[in-house]
Amino acid sequence: MPIRDIGVTVVVLALLPFCLTRPWIGVLLWSWLGYMNPHRLSWGFAYNLPFAQMVALATIVGLIMTKDRRPLPKHILVYLMLALWVLFFFSTLGAFEPEEAWDQFSKLSKILFMTFVTMLLIYDVKKVHALLYVIALSIGIFGLKGGIWALATGGGNQVLGPEGTFIGGNTEIGLALNMILPLLIFLAWHEPRRWARIILKTTAFFSVFAILFTYSRGAVLGLGIILPFIFLKSRARLIVVPLAFVGYLIGPGLLQSTMPEQWLERMGTIKTYDQDRSANQRLNAWYVAYRIGLDHPFLGGGFRPFSPAVYQRYSPQDSFDLGNVQSDAHSIYLQVLAEHGFVGLGLYLALIIQTLITLRSTIAASRKDPALKIVHDAARMVEVSLIGFLISGTFLSMSYFDLFFHLIAIAIILRSLVKTSASTAASGAATAPVTARPQPVPLAPLLGVRLQRERR
Repeated sequence: MPIRDIGVTVVVLALLPFCLTRPWIGVLLWSWLGYMNPHRLSWGFAYNLPFAQMVALATIVGLIMTKDRRPLPKHILVYLMLALWVLFFFSTLGAFEPEEAWDQFSKLSKILFMTFVTMLLIYDVKKVHALLYVIALSIGIFGLKGGIWALATGGGNQVLGPEGTFIGGNTEIGLALNMILPLLIFLAWHEPRRWARIILKTTAFFSVFAILFTYSRGAVLGLGIILPFIFLKSRARLIVVPLAFVGYLIGPGLLQSTMPEQWLERMGTIKTYDQDRSANQRLNAWYVAYRIGLDHPFLGGGFRPFSPAVYQRYSPQDSFDLGNVQSDAHSIYLQVLAEHGFVGLGLYLALIIQTLITLRSTIAASRKDPALKIVHDAARMVEVSLIGFLISGTFLSMSYFDLFFHLIAIAIILRSLVKTSASTAASGAATAPVTARPQPVPLAPLLGVRLQRERR
């Protein structure tokens, strides 16, 4: 019997009672299963077991029984997510492809539901810190292994995510790694244990190489945006800015001399997109998505509207080719437009803009309060993580990525922590316990599962 299957099963079953008695741990366990997919790294009986459903059910039961929860925050982001959820339901009623649409609606509803559960149960610094640890290392471990593997093999093959998961493809794992890079840096800033800081920084370091060797142009562009943001938000700006300028001057030549030829050819198509088949397929998918949105501006075509018949109807007459038919829009924005119309896109963009506004407000309100230092730093790096999603997501369809909604929930929680601290200070009470420095998070459970090899 495979050891990996037994290990994952034992861990999940052993933690289920904690999901009942301390349901916030269930949120962490559900996140670990959702992002790392440890059961997908096995090859036996555990591969298809419904661990996430088991954990979600136990967490919901625990949520009902526990008093250790908070009311759902009365925040505009909560209402925007609820409005989107309702719109998703109505767009699914009239979907072009009903069976696929209802399947996608079911998956997304589970993500949104657990996002709201997160906001009910994760309400102090210790729990937010633990959640960020789970998210960052669950995805970062693929960056660590992928970066080492890419460098050891000369970068001749794509780095891919765990097979059969939401981040299994090269573009998907590239986007996910861009999003967790800032979180790894934040965790290293506030990690008191030297050995743990080394693990976090090493994971971030190799994740950069993993992103480069996904061969995803969108991921590389995203990396080029978020690295300067991380540097500018670091504590050594006077050193980092000159180094970044030197890197800008010598970087292109260094890449030219060190990167594999196939990588340079792939990235070169960014400039010569009109001569690249993949880029032209993406442009055609964007056009088809836009035309669907124009014809169905209120509710779109429902989830997964792209089919040969749709392409034949909306592609330019001189460019229709069955070989150009894509399964999605290759853009988070145009995907939402095609699936839910301009109303859905408007709500989606409002959700993004309001999240950025909320994070900016949190950063400003916590800047001068030493007791809120960790909240301040968390908001800054969550902001960079969201920017990474927005940039890389321009070129692939991960509009409903779990981590996107988790970041929104975390932004709401961080804002609530600032308000709680302000209310406590105004009442003249002692420093609010929610702003206390978090205890070190145990890393062993997050690092104990071996990783599968990337597909060649």
